[in-house]
Amino acid sequence: MQAANPYLTAPIPRVFIKTAAPIILLTSVNGLLTVVDAIFLGAFVGPDALTAVTLMFPLSMLLTALATMVSSGMGSVLGRLLGAGKLEEARRSFAGAHGLALGFSFALMLAFAAFGWPLVSSITGGDANLAQMGHIFLSVSIFTAPIGFVLMLQSDALRIEGRVGFMAITGLFVSLANMAFNYGLIVWFGLGVAGSAAGTVLAQLLALVAVLAYRATRRLPLSLSVADLRGWRFGWKPILALGAPRSLTFIGISLGATAIIVALRLFGDADVDASVAAYGVITRLVTFAFFPLLGMSLAMQAIVGNNFGAGLWARSNATLRLAVVTSLVYSGLVEALLIVFRDHIGALFVSDPAVQAEVARIIPMFLAFYFTFGPMMMISNYLQSIGDARRAALLALSRTYAFAIPLTFVLPLMLGATGIWLAAPIADILLVAVTALVVVNQSRATGRSPFRTA
Repeated sequence: MQAANPYLTAPIPRVFIKTAAPIILLTSVNGLLTVVDAIFLGAFVGPDALTAVTLMFPLSMLLTALATMVSSGMGSVLGRLLGAGKLEEARRSFAGAHGLALGFSFALMLAFAAFGWPLVSSITGGDANLAQMGHIFLSVSIFTAPIGFVLMLQSDALRIEGRVGFMAITGLFVSLANMAFNYGLIVWFGLGVAGSAAGTVLAQLLALVAVLAYRATRRLPLSLSVADLRGWRFGWKPILALGAPRSLTFIGISLGATAIIVALRLFGDADVDASVAAYGVITRLVTFAFFPLLGMSLAMQAIVGNNFGAGLWARSNATLRLAVVTSLVYSGLVEALLIVFRDHIGALFVSDPAVQAEVARIIPMFLAFYFTFGPMMMISNYLQSIGDARRAALLALSRTYAFAIPLTFVLPLMLGATGIWLAAPIADILLVAVTALVVVNQSRATGRSPFRTA
């Protein structure tokens, strides 16, 4: 007999905290991993290694974006199917997600084998040393991509099934093992950038074995049989449609950062290097602040998807309201702390007084309306969770692609370099307006407001 679904019966605040807390812990440790890896490369290999890996960031982000597209879209589909009790269709969608992920992986391998070296050489400006290290790093990452893709699918499925505790323990194990493997391969074995990439793969492989063993010894709804795997092409269209917004969000982060750096080169003041360095500090702060919001949104997706699929709209609405209020308080607190301590933050990262002064100058402008970021993210993810791919995509993509990036180049024409930093808060304001219009439109179209209490 199938166990009761806690997403459909437990009190919303309790299940939200129980689901979000381990995910927040997991994502925060993942963020720490990126910092530690950079320290290992810079301290034990040299600045060129760190530069090479940094230059490969846009291509590495493509891997993350594609894996996220499949796993996020699958999560939206599975949540509603499991909530509605459609187990057979859920298993077929789970199998289809694996087929899609592996298809993406093999396509990337073929493309990289054919065009990888000239592409890497172009990115590094023809520097042979940087190109060689960048190519080695990407080769290891891309030719082992199926491991990471399948692990992400399995982890997201555990979240949707309510096995968040095991998922979090596994994810934490991956991150800690990754740090240990990276240190050993980089420092003890002297493998440099190859060690950095290989350490990640080894940790992912161990975690995948643990997850598959867990599935083999538990009666989980989504345990796949050979018969299920025959449906490896099932459900690709809804998975891609629902996963595209979050995938493009990851790409937008990379493009937005690139736009700011290019704009600083075009419109920046005399000490452009200090501004770029200060922006790097702020980016790290905002990235760490983002992880708890990501945990909230993933928890909300699991709860909303299950309840919406079961027709329990009051519970899915209550989950959205709780997520919006919680993220508003959190985002406001982050903004307040960063502004209050802006004069001291730069010194935690650099000793250069010019960079410290730039950090203090930029933060109040750049983060002026950051308190709206969390609630807008929750509403967008809510729409994705209930299967409204079109409206979810509009909210997820408009801030970066329609507002922030264009404003980064337009505002400096009128306001000088200050306009670069005002692009983000103006984009935040515009997104609030668009979100309000979308929520009203969605409520009229469905006859159910997501903020209605009954």
